[in-house]
Amino acid sequence: MEQFALEHKLLREAPDLHQSFRDSLVSLHGMLESFFSWFPDFTDHSILHSMDVLAFSNILARDYIDRLNAAECYVLIMACYLHDIGMGVSLKDFEIFRRKLRLKAWLEAHKKTNAPNIIRAFHNELSGLFLRKYSRLFDIPSEDLLFAIIQVSRGHRKTDLYDEKEYPDIQTPSGMIHTAYLSAVIRLADELDVGADRNPEILFDTSTLTRQVDIDAFGTHESIRTVEILPDCVVLHCRPVEPRFVDLVEDLRGKLQETLDYCRDVAETRSDFRITQKEVLVKYI
Repeated sequence: MEQFALEHKLLREAPDLHQSFRDSLVSLHGMLESFFSWFPDFTDHSILHSMDVLAFSNILARDYIDRLNAAECYVLIMACYLHDIGMGVSLKDFEIFRRKLRLKAWLEAHKKTNAPNIIRAFHNELSGLFLRKYSRLFDIPSEDLLFAIIQVSRGHRKTDLYDEKEYPDIQTPSGMIHTAYLSAVIRLADELDVGADRNPEILFDTSTLTRQVDIDAFGTHESIRTVEILPDCVVLHCRPVEPRFVDLVEDLRGKLQETLDYCRDVAETRSDFRITQKEVLVKYI
């Protein structure tokens, strides 16, 4: 199945790296669900979301998986699982990491903020700091691979993927790691995880939501029944839960289009690989 192509290739070409990845899953499940302590009513960032992001990454990269080397497969798989690990940092780590983020200007512009808001806004950077501190838990076999996983995890949002210092091509014994391309894939895959199963009922009781922003977010996700990735476009199959969600779905479509355009250009500018999808469409069902 194409949703597992990266893992199958990793198993064939680098069984040691594949075993390292499989061993890390033992620790990951509980770590990822720790985000509930900060965000009991926020959209899913558990291991279920990580699995969806990996499945979408497989599909987005399907035309190039044969050209990816084992190191790139390993980095992308690990980053798909680890990119949101910063959403569940402990209070002690949050206080340490916050000082490293240099948030003075941001805090001055957001004077009424709190710890959850900071975590939400900078969770990709917190993921990078968490991975650097606790890398031994994941048995990552080299500094080059660790650096690549950190950068690709950070790259799922906000960071400048055109920056060749932050997102270099890294030569390893397994071949070149194109961190900008891998980051473009995971950024787009993360944004595309907007279907109804993004917020499974086993994780959330949406009837308890009180903030309008949360109600709108959950309702928008629920309105998108499936996300279909075709060779030349992405199709959101939508059944609005209420008429007012039509506009919210269209707003989301526009946001996804912007991300797609950016990631397509990064892939073309920074690598020999491509993201072939050109347009995000909505199909009402």
